[in-house]
Amino acid sequence: MDIMTIGGFLLGAAVVFWGIFTSGIADKLMDLHGIVIVLGGTLAATVINTSFKRFVTGLKAFVDIFYAPKTPSVDSAVRMLVGMAETAQKQGGIMALTNTDPAFAGGFLKRAVGVAMISAESRETRAILEEEIRRRRLDVQEDSNFYRTMSVLSPMFGLIGTLFGIIQTLSNISDPTMIGRSMAVAISSAFFGIGLSNLVFVPVANKVRLRAVEETLVLQLILEGVIDIMSGKTPHLVEMHLRGYQLIEGASQAGGRAARA
Repeated sequence: MDIMTIGGFLLGAAVVFWGIFTSGIADKLMDLHGIVIVLGGTLAATVINTSFKRFVTGLKAFVDIFYAPKTPSVDSAVRMLVGMAETAQKQGGIMALTNTDPAFAGGFLKRAVGVAMISAESRETRAILEEEIRRRRLDVQEDSNFYRTMSVLSPMFGLIGTLFGIIQTLSNISDPTMIGRSMAVAISSAFFGIGLSNLVFVPVANKVRLRAVEETLVLQLILEGVIDIMSGKTPHLVEMHLRGYQLIEGASQAGGRAARA
């Protein structure tokens, strides 16, 4: 399980519920009209905006962020490739790596070795694998955009709900008993729209994007490692080359923390 994701959602929910109940407005915010307008409207606009396949992958991406990343760490990828370099050096090159783990990095390592064996040319291998990495990144980026779109839509439907409430208030302005009900619709709609955008959709979009960045780094490392092995580099040189990706990983994490701050 991803502790940061779960902890963040729990903390956000705790803060919101604390604010609602300590201010004594729980009965005014828990209005079904506002919830239906925001959730229903956002869902409808999202369905129109995307394909069925992208909708399903978007939902799957939401579930995935609650679990630890499937992408191996940079350190484990380096150790795997150094071990492969040792095998290749002892047993006659890249062709000795037919038993590569088919599950490592979602099968990308096995795929990279297969491409290297077939092409037998580093430039062609790089071109094929870089295109695959690019397509993977674009695919995950679309999942991020799925939630980023919802983060824009939900406040807009919150505003629509607010307008409904204002219209209802004005139409019942002569009846004081109806004004409170009408204003509850207006305020609750804005609350749910803004709350969902900032506590759910924007964080999920950024989490999906971060996972894509981390995956791209590891896949690029694998590509470079396989090409080094193709070139006949010694395991020591392969390790020296790939360890540089740990510096990149550390710098990107520090940059992400600085941006969030």
